[in-house]
Amino acid sequence: MKKLFFNTLFYSILTIMLIGCSTTNKNEQIVPQKVEKEKPKEKIIIKEKIVYKEKKVPVYITKEPKEKDSKIILGNYEYAYIPSEKLKLKAKIDTGATTTSLHATNIKAFERDGKKWVKFSLENEEGKSIDKALPISRTVYIKRHGAKNQKRYVVKMRINVAKSSQLIDVTLTNRSKFSYPVLIGKNFLNGLILVDVSKKYTQEPITNNK
Repeated sequence: MKKLFFNTLFYSILTIMLIGCSTTNKNEQIVPQKVEKEKPKEKIIIKEKIVYKEKKVPVYITKEPKEKDSKIILGNYEYAYIPSEKLKLKAKIDTGATTTSLHATNIKAFERDGKKWVKFSLENEEGKSIDKALPISRTVYIKRHGAKNQKRYVVKMRINVAKSSQLIDVTLTNRSKFSYPVLIGKNFLNGLILVDVSKKYTQEPITNNK
């Protein structure tokens, strides 16, 4: 009898416990678990600051040419070229002389077709004599202290010095006492040529004309 009682009691208790668990599961609310969303990664944007620097562009100002810039600058001594004779001679540039002078020998006046001419001899660098005759442009008389006036003939001749070529009055005279057979005067310089007395033989004369 006791064994039956205990068995009955055991099953009764077990039944009550099972009913209790079932009730508890029904009444228990199922709370959904929150799933945290992965936060998007922040984009790192580097903003570069653009700095514009003003670049100074050099401005070249063209100067108006001065009067000196358009003139030829010669030394105190240069070479003179006589294109008609292809003759190159040493010359002194003299800003105090009025007329250009050329060393000549055997100077003699004569008439040709009723006009006055003069024949004379030039000498090249090798000492070779060159005979020449030209019409007389005019005659000048040079006053000399304690002596008779000296008559000189003036002829038209083309002379080149540096880049300048001019047909000018040239006085024929014996310059054997001087080291330079040609004296370039103001009638050649004509305000277009400046002279730097500290220089000499700065430029070769042009030779492509007659």
